[in-house]
Amino acid sequence: MKKIICIGRQYGSGGHKLARILAERLEIPYYNKKIFEDAIVKSGLKAEILKNAEERLPNPLLHSIYYEGNSNDYYGKSANEILYMAQKSMILEYAEKSDCVIVGRCADFILKENTGHSVKSIFAAASMSYRIASTMKNENTDEKNAAAIIRKADKQRSAYYSYHTGKDWGKVSYYDFCINTATNNWEDIIEFLTSIYQSM
Repeated sequence: MKKIICIGRQYGSGGHKLARILAERLEIPYYNKKIFEDAIVKSGLKAEILKNAEERLPNPLLHSIYYEGNSNDYYGKSANEILYMAQKSMILEYAEKSDCVIVGRCADFILKENTGHSVKSIFAAASMSYRIASTMKNENTDEKNAAAIIRKADKQRSAYYSYHTGKDWGKVSYYDFCINTATNNWEDIIEFLTSIYQSM
């Protein structure tokens, strides 16, 4: 049985950074963008077809695609559905290989529903002011645009998660632990998550 920590995150909360640091501390694999990259290869579709579908709700008005891959499972599916199916397959594959830390993409739901592994779901959140400041720095943009980026990303992630899991993204009761990255020392957070992993 593998031990897997899944980290969901509000945009700008630093959840991906938290996951990377934790994985380095635990000396286990960290999966974020690699999930998308490997899913492209697995699906057989071109990256430009899938890039706008990542962690977004399927749009019925943009359903029509053509499929060039070699999997019958994907015929007739939208780009969003194909990407979700391919990423789900990759997440399950990673989980069979070793303990790991996975960011987003409904990994907590996928693993808890489809495996017998020990899975802990973490949700990283922070105040809007913290997230705006973080986004301004990371995206090299102004306050107004940073706020717009955050609202759009959170809305997309919420819709995507709810569509595929039937649960409310970010709702406290759906996660094992929720962490405020703005009000807690990061080293303390890493130590806390390390202790969680060790007790799994």
